[in-house]
Amino acid sequence: MLAINLLAFLQFIGVAAFAVSGALVAGEREMDWFGVVVLGVIVAVGGGTIRDMMLGATPVFWIVSSWYVVVASVFALATIPLMKWGIDVRRPMLIADAIGLAVFAILGTRKALDMGISGPVAVIMGVVTGVFGGLIRDVLANRTPIILKREVYALAALVGAALFVVLREFDLPASVNLWTSMVTVLAIRLAALAMRWSIPTFRIEPSEPE
Repeated sequence: MLAINLLAFLQFIGVAAFAVSGALVAGEREMDWFGVVVLGVIVAVGGGTIRDMMLGATPVFWIVSSWYVVVASVFALATIPLMKWGIDVRRPMLIADAIGLAVFAILGTRKALDMGISGPVAVIMGVVTGVFGGLIRDVLANRTPIILKREVYALAALVGAALFVVLREFDLPASVNLWTSMVTVLAIRLAALAMRWSIPTFRIEPSEPE
């Protein structure tokens, strides 16, 4: 079994990273402090909330453990001074978002598997956990959601979640499986940002009028 303190640490890191990314987007949109908290909390718990509702795991996790909302609110508010100092928030937001994506995509997959869900569905739940908080954030901030762009984002979560499911079939320490899968997601996402990787688009040319 994965040590409880390690799991709690990873959850804390994921919540903090996603909360910061949400707060930075709120800063880009010049929202007030309440908007900063709302976006920070939504990114941190949104994907997991949708996952739990789809799996029938109610009440959802942050209602049972309110520290998720508290930690997300604190880190979102702590981000406000960075914005007031005029710091460029784009790169820090992308890095924080990548960390949160890596942590929650894998933890979401793990939770689904622990509930007896099949591997393919667990992978989908991992992707939902990782990306849907950011999707809600972008919709509220009137931005085109990342997963609807050409960026390698949901694909990174998909690869990491699938790797986690595969590695669970081998007799590996749980922590090795967890870290390997999370680092894979993070590496793919950061490499995509650095190398400007994108997913090919699908376009149908309009037919010529007869």
